[in-house]
Amino acid sequence: MLILTSAPLWVWPLLAVLILVGWRSRQERTIPLAIVYLLPAIGLLTLPALLALPHSGAALAAHALAYAAGAAVGYWLQGRWLLAKGPRHVRLGGESLTLVLMMTMFSAKFVHGTMTAIAPAAVSGWSYGMAFGAVTGLAAGLFGGRALRTILAPRVV
Repeated sequence: MLILTSAPLWVWPLLAVLILVGWRSRQERTIPLAIVYLLPAIGLLTLPALLALPHSGAALAAHALAYAAGAAVGYWLQGRWLLAKGPRHVRLGGESLTLVLMMTMFSAKFVHGTMTAIAPAAVSGWSYGMAFGAVTGLAAGLFGGRALRTILAPRVV
């Protein structure tokens, strides 16, 4: 319980917003293209944490490999959900992957912050860096592949 009460206050509104956005993605929706194009930037949020790890090279390599794999899968999956693309908006089918990915990224960052505070020795291990890099890389790559599919898709209104 101490972990939950010791977290910064801003974490909980962020979690609520991520859950709301992810939950809404389960319905067909029309969103600005800019949002789809900005989603891959989520992957950049973990780079400072990866670079701060003692075995940052291995963690970054795991992140990059997992990102590439995730991008390939995300590119393929987005074909199912991309219903229409206009000059400024895109219509997407409902799916739960966005919610899963947002919760994965949030949880990975939350666990990393908690582990850094309460068990810094565990964070310094090679395997921790590889696992953290792989999980965050896969989730970020899925967003990246989905954005790439949307960018390359012809306009169909």
